[in-house]
Amino acid sequence: MVANQVSSELLREVIREVVRDVLKEVIAEEISAAMQNGSIKLEAGSPAKTTAAVAVKHHVTRGALTERQVRAAEVDGSSIWITRRVVVTPLARERAKISGIDIIRIEE
Repeated sequence: MVANQVSSELLREVIREVVRDVLKEVIAEEISAAMQNGSIKLEAGSPAKTTAAVAVKHHVTRGALTERQVRAAEVDGSSIWITRRVVVTPLARERAKISGIDIIRIEE
């Protein structure tokens, strides 16, 4: 019974990893297409990365983007998507610039 649980957990982890990889590829393709047609733009002052390396896990739709949120994105090296309704604090902007995290403003 223990071996079955270990096998099940291992299988789930492998499936999760495969799904993550596929989602990263799909998202990178969508970002590339959206950047080409102009529906998303890089926030001024943030360094551009190749879209294949961009992993989007952080999405803020309203309020303020804080330094704490940028630090969370730093851990996994992901980009941060924000909408027009989001205000980027000066500390968040500075931290993103220092750490190379892209802040991408998207249309709602």
